[in-house]
Amino acid sequence: MTTSDNTVTEPKIVDPIKAQSYQRIKLTMSIISMTLNVVVPLIFLLAGGSEAIRNLVEGWTTVSALIVVVYLLVIGIGFQIIEFPIEIYSGFIVEKKFGLSKVTVTSWLFDWLKGTLLQSVLLVVLISGMYWLLRSQPELWWLWAAISATILVIILMALVPVLLLPLFYKFEPIPEGELKDRLFALADKIGTHVQGVYIWHLGDKTSKANAAVTGWGRTRRIIISDTLIESNSIEEIEVVMAHELGHHVRWDVWKMLAVSTVLIFISFFVIDLALVAWIDSLGLRGIDDIAGLPLVLIVGAGVSLVALPISNWLSRKAETAADIYALNLTGMRDEFVSAMDKLGDQNLSQKKPNAVVEFIFHSHPSIQRRIDNANAWSPKK
Repeated sequence: MTTSDNTVTEPKIVDPIKAQSYQRIKLTMSIISMTLNVVVPLIFLLAGGSEAIRNLVEGWTTVSALIVVVYLLVIGIGFQIIEFPIEIYSGFIVEKKFGLSKVTVTSWLFDWLKGTLLQSVLLVVLISGMYWLLRSQPELWWLWAAISATILVIILMALVPVLLLPLFYKFEPIPEGELKDRLFALADKIGTHVQGVYIWHLGDKTSKANAAVTGWGRTRRIIISDTLIESNSIEEIEVVMAHELGHHVRWDVWKMLAVSTVLIFISFFVIDLALVAWIDSLGLRGIDDIAGLPLVLIVGAGVSLVALPISNWLSRKAETAADIYALNLTGMRDEFVSAMDKLGDQNLSQKKPNAVVEFIFHSHPSIQRRIDNANAWSPKK
């Protein structure tokens, strides 16, 4: 932990080959998971599995809403059985292999179970609501579904720092001392109000480091991991905080929400077109037939994959702008460079990844690109 005499725990210098190997494995697992999100529903749909489960559930109940819920539970369990080996390999085994994870398999499984249950509840609510709209508003269901989904996203954004993240990590307000004084003085310098700065106890589970702006309104706060605090000087932490304040001042959270909203509307509209076009070919009873859910998932995943490079490009632009904001605000170029270097080592980042991989998959500029931008930066007169 950073102390009053400004001593820090220096992270180990990471072998670039080790970082490259780690990132290659993680990317491969991510690509396999994204592929399964399309291939498994497609096989399930074309092989008649979806229709068979719908018919099975209809033998248990005739209530439309219950048919949807039970169908979702059955296929959800099946999909988790398929995905689980990938999740435990990528999320636990690989992290242990590269010395990043600090948790036991029992602890990891408990967090996985909490995350899976939370995700399942949200999906059941969202999909059940969507099929209710398909039955009751067949012409404009996609519009109302998109509006509802956007509202849900906004609500979840507010709940993330106060309800969702605390399910997995411990948080505490940053204690009194020089670091707190410096960070709040930085916020006062630009005339912005921060609800709070919190220490994120990430170190209980991993050696990785991170910082973020989360929530909105009264839940908006900046969180800084204890691992980042332990490995960085007060000046380095201050320039990282300035980056996060840059997101706050530039309204980046709301800008990315606007991008997500456009994507949500496009997704539901394209899903509507696909359902109408493929009803007869797939033997569906109508657009509200729950047996057509795999088609919904395939189209939704397809739209997301097509939009991924665009949304990541916009995210990288926002991150770069926040970096420049931090440099203009603090003038701490050397501290920014050293903080980025340490962050890359702690997270086993490939500091100069393949340009195509970065363009498609990375939501942040590479560490080397951020360092190069900082070195090319010149103070405003």
